[in-house]
Amino acid sequence: MMSLLDLFLYVVLVSSSGALSPGPLTVATVRYSLDYGRKAGLLISFGHMTFELPLVIAISMGIVSFINNLLVKFLIGFAGSTALIFFGLIEVRSFFKYRRQTSNSADILLGSVNDRRYSLTGRKGFIQAILVGFIFTSLNPYFIIWWMSIGLTLIVSFLAYASLIGILIMYIFHVWIDYAWLGFISYVTYSGKRFLKPIHIRIVSLALSIIIILLGVYLLSSVISEFAAS
Repeated sequence: MMSLLDLFLYVVLVSSSGALSPGPLTVATVRYSLDYGRKAGLLISFGHMTFELPLVIAISMGIVSFINNLLVKFLIGFAGSTALIFFGLIEVRSFFKYRRQTSNSADILLGSVNDRRYSLTGRKGFIQAILVGFIFTSLNPYFIIWWMSIGLTLIVSFLAYASLIGILIMYIFHVWIDYAWLGFISYVTYSGKRFLKPIHIRIVSLALSIIIILLGVYLLSSVISEFAAS
């Protein structure tokens, strides 16, 4: 049997294939860190965890057969991909609405110094950042597929190691990577914001929103193709 250190290294190596790969949650972290601040990544990670931990426990307790159902997988994938497109379109609409509402051309070119939208302040900002993590995790079909395939090897290994206690140990070994990675992305993104004017931030946000839409379209086409082929 592997030692606890060996198991830790095993979890880190396997988890990196999912946590560090670019996806909707990574793009969303960059996008919303511009609004909510350098701590947004940690809050988004917490929102991510509030969905991921119950999912891992559910898989460990044998609900895997329900999640693995072809129709259920299709519905999750369809809902998730269309939601990504929807969120992206909302942000694109927000960009053009901002342009229309800015009547002074100097404000459009230079950015308003009174734009206070870009900060993680108050209860509302905290809740929004956590919701971003929860929503972009729960509606990402490939996140669930990862836990049903690659992540399942971790679950099986730690169930054999220490039953449900082993699952909690495994998850602790896994989840810190999410906090470290998204926290790092958020810190770098928000720190670089000081070199950008508000209009530049809006343009970056628009570009990231378009990427989210394209990811949603890609996921939707993949889900429909897989379901049709089956």
